[in-house]
This record gives sequence, C-alpha cells and structure tokens, in this order.
Amino acid sequence: MVTIDYLDVHELLMKEGNILQLLLNSDPLFYKKKEKIVLDKGEILSQRDSKYIYILESGILAQLIGKNDLKERIICTSFLKADNIILNNTFSQNENFEFSAITKTALVRIETSIVLKILEKTPFFTDVLFEIIQDLNQREYIFSSQFQYQIKDRVILLLKNLALDIGIKNGNKHILPRGITSYHIAAYCCCTRQSAIKILNGLEDENLIKFKHCPIEIFNINKLEERMLETV
Repeated sequence: MVTIDYLDVHELLMKEGNILQLLLNSDPLFYKKKEKIVLDKGEILSQRDSKYIYILESGILAQLIGKNDLKERIICTSFLKADNIILNNTFSQNENFEFSAITKTALVRIETSIVLKILEKTPFFTDVLFEIIQDLNQREYIFSSQFQYQIKDRVILLLKNLALDIGIKNGNKHILPRGITSYHIAAYCCCTRQSAIKILNGLEDENLIKFKHCPIEIFNINKLEERMLETV
C-alpha cells in the first residue's frame, strides 16, 4: 500500500501556486458542474447575492466598489487577470464588489456549494483558506499602501505596477491593455479624472509615457520610477 506524505503534497501545492485551482481541477465534479461565460469589454459582473465563484481564464477585470452617481465615486481596488479568482460573500467580507471587463474576458463559474463539497474531500481545506486570505490581504495592502504618496506619485506607482503585471513588454517599453484609461487610473488612485488626465499629460510631455492615443505606453519603467523618487 502506498502512503502519501501530507507535508510532501503540501509543499508541492505551495510551489505550484494556486491551491484552490489545483484541487478543483483534480476533481471530476468540477468538470461536470462548471460553466464557461464570456464578458465583452465594458460588461459588468456583479457578486452581490451571487452563489458562484469565478475563475478568470483570460482577459482583465477591474474590481469596483461604489455607485456611479453624484454622491459616491466609483473606486477601483484592483485589476484581475488570468487565474485570479472572484469569490462571493461566503468568503469575502465585502459583497458590494462589481467587476468591469477591461478587455474581452473568459471565465469559469461554479456554485460555491460545489466548491465546498470538493474541498471537504481533501485535507487541504486550511491551506485553501490561508491562500484566499493571503490573496485578499495582498490586494488590499497594495491598494492601501499607495496613500502614503501624493496623487502624482500614486499615478506613477500604478502605471509601474500595471506595466509589470499586465503590460506587454517590447524592449524597454511596456504597453498596457487598450481598455485601461484615465477613468480606471483615477478610480484606483482616488482622484478626479481631470487630475489623472493632467498628470498623464504631464508625464507624456516629459516623454515618459504615451497617453493621448490608446493604448497607454510606458517607455522606460526605471525612468518613470526615478521621476517618482524625485518628489518623495
């Protein structure tokens, strides 16, 4: 009889990265119950009262909170890409998140009850919860840590992070997805769109980025970061 060492399997799972996806993909029930959906650019996915968990297969989503009216401004708290997971309020503390497709986005959705049923079969339930909490905390930290800087530096920091995370590298240049605009930058940096546009135009005048014609391009991340350090 072959025995399986829990610690060996745990170490393998941690090396592979997303424990939840690995466990789901290893269970036939997941393939039987999962559904595929596609969001066109600009479409909204709401997790309010949702019974589903979503896994991004391709594309980019902006995680939004707030109401689009005169009293409350939309805030973008993170940008999600392939393999990121969208939880419902069974796992997440905030049930008011909506997700806007920055590009055409393909997702897999599955009922939360099915996910829990799959996880109950494994000894790694605690590992999955730890990974979920760690991921949520990391996104929250990245978003909140920007507020130690002035608005211009927040915009520069966001451009740098987007370039490294979801930008297409071409030599020293990084090209952001076409759907990312001054609207998303202002929503993430918690400033007015007019302020974001003024800052982006200024960076373009300094020949650090291309902004006026989408997509946004960052010519050299190191030089852009140096511009931020000059004002800290």
